[in-house]
Amino acid sequence: MTEEEVVTRLKQAADAKRTTEQVATKQFEDAVVEALSGGMKPAAVAKATDYSYETIRRIARKYNLAPLREPTVTSRKKAQPDRDDS
Repeated sequence: MTEEEVVTRLKQAADAKRTTEQVATKQFEDAVVEALSGGMKPAAVAKATDYSYETIRRIARKYNLAPLREPTVTSRKKAQPDRDDS
């Protein structure tokens, strides 16, 4: 095989690998979204898939899934009432 043929073959193999990974990623994200939409908690999905909680959270945000609860942490600045320093 010539070097050009080898390079062409490598490019084809790399493209096939990328396509396969993209399809697998989409299928995984769809399964995660389905589980979360069905009421499964993100921590349970993370444990079942061996992916981190953060990865599951990112997928949920990517597909605009509503958080299970409202944020409870408030910054000090927002928690303190307005005051005049004069």
